[in-house]
Amino acid sequence: MSAKFSRVAICCCLVSENPHIQVDIYEAKPEISSLGTAVAIWKRSWQVLEKLNLGEEVRKKGIPLPKEGEARGPIFRKSDQSEGFDFHSHIMPYGPTGLPRPVLLSMLESKLPQNCHIHVSKRFVSYETKSDGSIKLAFADGTEEEADVLIGADGVHSAARAALFNNLIKAYSKNADYAKFIEPIFSGTYAYRSIVHADKLKATNPKHQALVIPKIWCGNGKHVVTHPIGKVISVICYYTVESGEGTPYDGPWVTDVSLTEVIDHYKGWEPELIQLLEHAEAPLSRWAIHVVNDLPLITSGSIALIGDAAHAMTPHQGVGGGQAIEDAYILGKLLANHSTSPAEDILLVYEKVRLPFAQQAAEKSRVNGMMYEFLHANSPKDPKTPEELTSTGETIGKSFQWLAEGSCDNDLQQAEALLK
Repeated sequence: MSAKFSRVAICCCLVSENPHIQVDIYEAKPEISSLGTAVAIWKRSWQVLEKLNLGEEVRKKGIPLPKEGEARGPIFRKSDQSEGFDFHSHIMPYGPTGLPRPVLLSMLESKLPQNCHIHVSKRFVSYETKSDGSIKLAFADGTEEEADVLIGADGVHSAARAALFNNLIKAYSKNADYAKFIEPIFSGTYAYRSIVHADKLKATNPKHQALVIPKIWCGNGKHVVTHPIGKVISVICYYTVESGEGTPYDGPWVTDVSLTEVIDHYKGWEPELIQLLEHAEAPLSRWAIHVVNDLPLITSGSIALIGDAAHAMTPHQGVGGGQAIEDAYILGKLLANHSTSPAEDILLVYEKVRLPFAQQAAEKSRVNGMMYEFLHANSPKDPKTPEELTSTGETIGKSFQWLAEGSCDNDLQQAEALLK
């Protein structure tokens, strides 16, 4: 999901400091576009966007700006029973904003200077490092290009990741285990996405909880996230297959499904949740959420991976897009500020600073998803009262604290010190 804007973001970070760097973006499709839910912008990623002078652009578009300090979050509710109950009123340590992906992409593209060129309908296939250190890129249309540095920002399906690990397997035949890092893996969870028109739901139930405040409706192996946005309510229903994490998946990653399929997953849940789902616009889209295994490396020579290509994660903390922005900022700044240093040294420092941090973010998101569905090892078994979920609520609250801490500039300073 982060592929489109992360590759544009890194160009912005590169050329803003060093206008002499020639940057080429290769896009497989006829145009650069971005689909999916809005990108949650937390403290660290907002700092990056402000450095790219996008803060004023966000304000002009009428999008609420992020806020320092605590902010009201969703209400967590136990719902997989005839009478549900609230068990956690979430207070976020920082007030994030949500940027629609097309809006974020458009703003970033507006910052691209003339020495950044976009090539569309160019599907990357493989690369070869030549004897002089340059990189020969091969594309599906039979053409080739050369580069000094190759950055794979091509998403969870990353052809760049596949090429990197395939090349490592060829070079080091004893490391055949690298093959398991080529393809993304099924997280075990499906996400059903739809909207509910608020006026229709209000006509049926003027006091429906989903009309006024974001809620996370929780149950064993499932949860539903609802968020009122103007005249509609965003609805995402998550369904986790028992022991499905890491299992082979050969179905469509995204497909339209009937409303009946979704409602069937929530039989026995409280009537108010079922009432909400009955108002969902059909057909709904079902997304099989895939992630990237914890990679042992994201650089090789003068090749690097960023964003979902390096660490695609579950959406349960809303941090995947932000991690892509942070990757782009750190790597872009390092390459721009040290253009006379060996690219391999720069990329290794980027990997050392960014890979552990992003993988920790991915694990925190994964754990949160398990807590929302009472699947975590520390979750109570079949809780029936709010008191049984007090500890779970407190743990969920604390799990977001890191999103109000630190800054990308601190990470950049650490990386700069490693290059000295």
